[in-house]
Amino acid sequence: MKNRPQFVRKTVPYLVAVFSVAAALLLTGLLWPWIEPHPTSLFLAAITVSAWYGGFQPSLLATALATIAVDYFFIFPVHSLEVSIDNTVRAGVFVLVALLISWIDHARKKAIEERDQMIVREQQARKAAETVNQTKDEFLAMVSHELRTPLNVISGWVSMLRSGKLNGEAAADALERVERNARLQQHLIEDLIDVSRIASGTMRVEPRPMEVSPVIEEGLRTVALAAKAKDIAIYAEYPDEAIIISGDPDRFQQVVWNLLSNAIKFTPPRGRISLSLERLGGDAILSVRDSGRGIRPDFLPYVFERFRQDVIELGQNHEGLGVGLSIVRHIVELHGGSIEAESAGKDQGATFRVCIPLATKELRNMFPATSSGSRKLKKVKANNLAVSANVSAN
Repeated sequence: MKNRPQFVRKTVPYLVAVFSVAAALLLTGLLWPWIEPHPTSLFLAAITVSAWYGGFQPSLLATALATIAVDYFFIFPVHSLEVSIDNTVRAGVFVLVALLISWIDHARKKAIEERDQMIVREQQARKAAETVNQTKDEFLAMVSHELRTPLNVISGWVSMLRSGKLNGEAAADALERVERNARLQQHLIEDLIDVSRIASGTMRVEPRPMEVSPVIEEGLRTVALAAKAKDIAIYAEYPDEAIIISGDPDRFQQVVWNLLSNAIKFTPPRGRISLSLERLGGDAILSVRDSGRGIRPDFLPYVFERFRQDVIELGQNHEGLGVGLSIVRHIVELHGGSIEAESAGKDQGATFRVCIPLATKELRNMFPATSSGSRKLKKVKANNLAVSANVSAN
């Protein structure tokens, strides 16, 4: 039953060819006194209809049937398929004309199909170009806003400090805000430079044997102030056994920082972020989970695209340039890895999972081994932010 519609679609053009020849035969018989001795005109019309409706193959069937019908019913001696030079030449000319008609119609249909495809591609390209131009305009407006905001904050707090009105704890808080916004400004500029490098194909990594855990801890210290500002708890879990990859420590730290910054950005105050590192087969798996607003299912396929942000969910007060995750994906791919995003939907949080191949056994053997031990829990302080690190043996 499932194949029946497809079978019907394939059969109908051939039925049209048969009925067209039958109609030509009937009409030729009825009009024979007026069209004698030219029996082929209506049959050529039947072949044209078959080619127009069904294409080249149905027209071949119509040509074969028309050749037999003309020879049998209208060529002397009638009601016989006599093989003679005259009949052969006559039938050959008829077949050539019919094939020419079929080929011309087939070429016409193919040209129409190609034209329609070109129109569709042109419309898609125009729409894509308009989207890119609109996205670039929005990005430029966003850049000017994002670069100006930290500068205004820094300038304001520096003015307050220089005035001498802030002392003690207030001054320390002001310096902390200045430091946080200076780091934000630095990372915004670095992101812009990286976007330019990616676009020009000049971004490079310098891989060497590196342990992942220290890079993660450095990334945690980098985002400590931003997490403290929103009272967000970050929990890190990784095995006691050293996980070694062949990577660029600076670039991989950028991956960790961007993923954590993205999680902090979309996690409400007093939320929770979990970071885990594990070894799975021949890969190192880094996962960052947050309890934030999540990702809409229809936006999930575009989450790693450059300049794309879920403006519907963020509204007009969204922060960032919308390039961090695209940079992360590019860096991960330069390391021969992959990244994926998961979310159950709005207000369900999101998970970003990075998969990086482990270093070869020879490179791992060159790296100082760490001692394995039982699971233990330790508390570390990073810029006044309590970060819980769960260290476990693999």
